[in-house]
This record gives sequence, structure tokens and C-alpha cells, in this order.
Amino acid sequence: MVGLAIHTSSPELGLALSAAGQILRHQTWPLGRELSRHMHTHLRDFIQPYPWSDFDFLAVAKGPGGFTGTRIGVVTARTLAQQLQIPLFGVSSLAAIAQQYWLAAQDPDATLTLAVEMAAQRGEVFGGIYQVSEAGLTVALADQVTAQEHWQQQVADWPEPLEQIQAIGGLAASVQGVLALALAGWERGDRPDWETVLPFYGQHPVR
Repeated sequence: MVGLAIHTSSPELGLALSAAGQILRHQTWPLGRELSRHMHTHLRDFIQPYPWSDFDFLAVAKGPGGFTGTRIGVVTARTLAQQLQIPLFGVSSLAAIAQQYWLAAQDPDATLTLAVEMAAQRGEVFGGIYQVSEAGLTVALADQVTAQEHWQQQVADWPEPLEQIQAIGGLAASVQGVLALALAGWERGDRPDWETVLPFYGQHPVR
């Protein structure tokens, strides 16, 4: 079983590859405005020695994040999944950060409740709260865009201790989190259709 995760919700490209249920490798490239020009070359080289016909599923960070980069990644992943006729997992960029944080902790017995925030426009923030453990990730408060003051009040009023994570650049490094969450979904028997995956820009999904 071979899977690939794509993360383009920041000025970087992040790719992660799995086989037999294990993450084999991951890499990021600071492509910036050259993302659309070089992305497919990096994809072609990164997946070697596997041909596209070997892939069982794809995963993509669907945002929040930069508008153009997120859209490029989601459109690319949707196109590939449609052509290959395989499932596509759309993973929240904030959830991927939470999962990556737990993976880095390297404590299988840990259960963490994480409040993840990222700067949005007009002084607002994207925020989501997740519980992560070896049993998986649970969404405690779904991704939202809100005023900084409102987010801070939600965190302060949360009924249990929280660890706060502020995402500042380098989002593509959490591509391992994208792939780990997709692998967990695959193992549960989830087989999402590519048509269900839409970019998340804050207020609502946009095609």
C-alpha cells in the first residue's frame, strides 16, 4: 500500500511518501512563487522508484494557509486522484500541525490537547483545538477564522489544560502529519472521493 501527501499551504512544497503503512521519507523545498513551475518535477522525482500506478491513495493539506499555494496543491491532488481513480484525503493544515507535534513528542502514552493558531488577514487568526494520542486525532473545536480576542477567550475558557501552538512559517514540514492522518483514515477503512476535497480559506470552502 503506497501513499503520497502534498503540502503547499505555505511558500514551501512538502512531500511525504509511505509504503506498507510506514512513512518512508519526506522533504520540503522553498519554492515560493516558483511552486507551480517546479512542483510536478519534484513530484516525479520524489515518488521514485514507484510508478503512479502503484499508489493506493493521496493526501493533501487543504488549508488554512496561503490562498494561491493551497489552491495549487488541492487542484493538483484532485487531478491526480481523479486520473488514478484512487481516494484523496483532505487534511486540515492545523490538524497536520497538531499531529506532527504529537509525533515529535515521541511519547506513545501521551494524550495532548492542542490549540493551534495561525495568523490570518485583517488581524484575525485561524484556530482549531485537537486532542491527539496513539488512538488518533479528535477535533475538539473545528477550524475557524475569528478575531484574535475571541480566539484567546476561547482558549482561556477551555475546560481542560491546553498546549498552545502558534504556526509561524515552515508549514510544509508538517506534511508528515498530513500523511499520518491519511494513513490512520485508510486503516479505519475511509476511502474519500477526490470530489469531496475542497480548499479551506477561512469562511467557507471555495471551488
